[in-house]
Amino acid sequence: RVRPRALPTDPSAKRPPMPDAHRPATLIALDWGTSSLRAYLLDDAGGVRDHRESPHGIRALPEGGFPAAFAEAVHGWPEALPVLMSGMIGARSGWREAPYAEIGPQGVGPEELAADLTDIADLTGRPAWIVPGVAARGPSGPDVMRGEETQVVGAGLSGGTVALPGTHSKWVEIREGRIAGFRTSMTGELYAALSRHTILADTLSPPADAAEDAAGFAEGLAAARALEAPGDLLGAFFSIRARALFAELSPGSTGPFLSGLLIGAEIAANAGADSGPVRLIANAALAARYATALTAWGRESQTLPPDIAAAGLHALARAARLTGDAT
Repeated sequence: RVRPRALPTDPSAKRPPMPDAHRPATLIALDWGTSSLRAYLLDDAGGVRDHRESPHGIRALPEGGFPAAFAEAVHGWPEALPVLMSGMIGARSGWREAPYAEIGPQGVGPEELAADLTDIADLTGRPAWIVPGVAARGPSGPDVMRGEETQVVGAGLSGGTVALPGTHSKWVEIREGRIAGFRTSMTGELYAALSRHTILADTLSPPADAAEDAAGFAEGLAAARALEAPGDLLGAFFSIRARALFAELSPGSTGPFLSGLLIGAEIAANAGADSGPVRLIANAALAARYATALTAWGRESQTLPPDIAAAGLHALARAARLTGDAT
């Protein structure tokens, strides 16, 4: 039996193509989230001709607010080009709310997302739209995402599971080229809250080295695998303090233990339905954590480029005929 592992990342897989100096720029793509803003000048094949990053997410705007952040992001780029944005910029607390596209029995595909773009030319003074978020309704209640749908489109919408680890991790199910469903886990935010605002704040310490970090994380994963019922996770949090008191955990392994416990619980809740590789969209460090955890659960994984939103925005712009014929 082949041992599950993290599949090697193909540097060219799903990454926007290299720009060609002879191809015209046709789109400005903005991946505008809560804490950051990434801007891309794309050619007609989706190649990145220019790229800018800014800390001006929707909760860290400069003086002048959204208009000032937007002007800075697109400064010097052709004013006639269409601008397509995704992420929290379309949230209720964003520049203008972009209604959610609802997942129906047939799922949601690029065609529906492209058809529901929200026009904000009156705010920008140039042709500009916001991609809708996606909403799902299930037995446990409604769920929503903004920005992740565009990254998933950029990943190619081949069948299987796409996981987007982060503050609010998303596990997205793809069937027949469409988003069929998804679930959200508040893993990153819960780690921050527990490590800063509970009794564990006095217990957790940074690891002394990579070995202590890896050992603590592995112990946390093992503790998550040992949980017999979902409610046991609540007691497992306090056990970190007890383990530290009895020297069953070294001080520097407590933080990684909590990380492993939370990520392990997340994977146990979300990774069981599909047997194929889980495609990960995250920064390198976080993707490595999840790849290690998935291996512990007997699942393979493959890491995709974290800036894949540019490819998704290009695909949606073409589907909406903002830049030419639809794909």
